[in-house]
Amino acid sequence: MANPGAPARSRRGKPPFDEGDALRSLGKGLFTVDRDLRPVSANPSAARILGLESPPGQTPPELLPLLRDCLEEERRTSRVLEAGERRLAAQAWPIVRDGAIVGAALLLDDALPEGSLPVPEIQLRAVLDSVSEGIWICDGSGVILDINRESQRLNSVEASDYVGRSIRCILDEGLVDHSVTLDVLRHRRQSSIIQRITKTGKQLLVTGSPVFGPDGTIAMVVVNERDVTELNALREGLQNARKVEERYRHEIAELSMLELRQKDVVAESPSMRHCLHALLKLAHMDASRILILGESGTGKGLLAKFVHQHSPRAKKPFIPINCPAVPENLFEAELFGYEKGAFTGALKQGKAGLIELARGGTLFLDEVGDIPLSVQAKLLKYLDDHELRRLGGAESKVVECGVVAATNCDLERLVDQKRFRKDLFFRLNTFIVRIAPLRERREDIFGLAEFYLAACNARYAKAKRLTPKAMRLLEAHDYPGNVRELVGIIQKAFVMSEGDDLTEAVQEALGPGGGALGEAQPRGLAESADQASARALRQAAARCRTTREMATLLGVSQSTVVRKLARYGIKPGRFISES
Repeated sequence: MANPGAPARSRRGKPPFDEGDALRSLGKGLFTVDRDLRPVSANPSAARILGLESPPGQTPPELLPLLRDCLEEERRTSRVLEAGERRLAAQAWPIVRDGAIVGAALLLDDALPEGSLPVPEIQLRAVLDSVSEGIWICDGSGVILDINRESQRLNSVEASDYVGRSIRCILDEGLVDHSVTLDVLRHRRQSSIIQRITKTGKQLLVTGSPVFGPDGTIAMVVVNERDVTELNALREGLQNARKVEERYRHEIAELSMLELRQKDVVAESPSMRHCLHALLKLAHMDASRILILGESGTGKGLLAKFVHQHSPRAKKPFIPINCPAVPENLFEAELFGYEKGAFTGALKQGKAGLIELARGGTLFLDEVGDIPLSVQAKLLKYLDDHELRRLGGAESKVVECGVVAATNCDLERLVDQKRFRKDLFFRLNTFIVRIAPLRERREDIFGLAEFYLAACNARYAKAKRLTPKAMRLLEAHDYPGNVRELVGIIQKAFVMSEGDDLTEAVQEALGPGGGALGEAQPRGLAESADQASARALRQAAARCRTTREMATLLGVSQSTVVRKLARYGIKPGRFISES
């Protein structure tokens, strides 16, 4: 029996075939060239695949780029070639004799079906060049093995300029400011950095990952790159857009404040300006569950309507309900409505409740602390899911509306006294706005008095006026009834006065001792002399036509008035000259 491991021999002692027989029988094409890319040989398969004569007269042009790269880079190279309408898998490698490269060999697979890549190296090349991220591959000593097409684009480099060189060359040449590959080789773990490309100015998110060999050493470092320049630009654009939006919101709020002044809505005091500014922001954001706190007569209802009018709900109904005015046994029916026959005296066709009437608009719960405890649970459920069921009804319906509540009570104290549900209190006070009493914002008294006097004059076709003395009397009053009390005083003085001067009528309307100048209440320790001076100047400027009249009214020299106006940055308003 023949020894399987021994060389094959014929009976005459010669091998049964030679290398030429093997090459001619090779199913793949083999094409060789010398250092100058001149053809040396081509086996029959190569001649068939390429349609060449044998021996070939010249190297086919489609083979030249691959063979040239192989000889110049002195390494094995793979590529998919287009030969007419055929796609060929090709591998080229240098031919070495006595340590020198004397030519190159090209192995061609037969025509490939569309979409197939049977050669592993070609498959890898196709994968690397198809991904949308840049990829660098280095060996364990930092020598660059490969750079894919996307990385060449991101870094504005050619792979042939760097493959086979140390990764340190990209630092030496100033291509980048930091190498993640060196970090990986140094620390033997994955590393990520933000890298700036000097040539293009791009910012890349670069991650290097080590590939360990069987012996535990780093065999390769694979680096992937992602361009974050556009992402950063988008982020910066978004931040700028937000700044612009915030500026627009602020400008809209300022324009709304200007509109209020033009409509004689008074907000001269810092506390009232802050209050209106907060309500404007809430209205523009269509915020619901706003709780307005303030003493009786401070204008909580007007501010609730102000929120509605400046919200996206402005064209929908504004439905107020004065909670203390509704009998306890009818409160549920008024708020939620009822079906026919729900109780004795009910309308035959039933009735929609106030919540239904406010659909899409705003429901204002005035003096919410007076809602009967028996109804509070049902109101809480509505605030949770916007579903309600009429009294006597079997089906629930969804009704969406904004809710603004107001009270002059201490709701937390009512919660402690078990007169108000704690969960309802927390549901209602998502946004709390407090209105200061009139005695704490005396800067508003002059404007309010002028506003309501103008309304009376317009209604009755009169021209009555408030003198400086009358204004001092009004400003000295404490107003336990707040704005409501001030309105009553102006109306009473208007009716009772004999002429156009309201001074005596105001004093009478204030009552015995009311508004006596010697008994004026302190304006608060927080108000400095500068604040008082500025307030007096603004009020005088609104009443006088010249700085001379202002000086006479205030009891100071004209030069003092001019100097103070400049000091406090008060711009001329109704006064027109300094003569």
